[in-house]
Amino acid sequence: MMHFFAIFFIVIFGIAFWIDLKTCILPNWITLSLILMGLSFNVMNTNHFCSIQDAVIGLFIGYVFIRFINFIYFQLQHQDGIGQGDAKLLGAIGSILGYQMVFPVLFFAALLGLIYGLIITRHQSEKMSRAYPFGPFLSVVTVVIIASKTFF
Repeated sequence: MMHFFAIFFIVIFGIAFWIDLKTCILPNWITLSLILMGLSFNVMNTNHFCSIQDAVIGLFIGYVFIRFINFIYFQLQHQDGIGQGDAKLLGAIGSILGYQMVFPVLFFAALLGLIYGLIITRHQSEKMSRAYPFGPFLSVVTVVIIASKTFF
């Protein structure tokens, strides 16, 4: 059963990666499905990634933290700095892996995003003012964690 859920999560995060990379949008059908499946998985499966309490706290922390960062950015720049789909996606990650993994995932996703942004701007002679989707980096880090916890 654990492998089925892991493969499901990896496929859905792969779809999220692709859609966000191409459109800069994380559709609700992806993020909300991941939240519901993450909570369900951690309730029903004995080989879960975390307890249901940790999953609910992870959902809350992941979502609220991104919303809070965007609130601060909006107050300073008078525009959104991160999409609400990213907040829902990090909440979904918290609901799957638990609150303990929210900040490590966020850190490594931000690091990957920074490296990607630096490479792109260097090769395209662009300024850093262009917006890049964050969901692909959250997805990659999460897939690596899920795969390592499940298959290795």
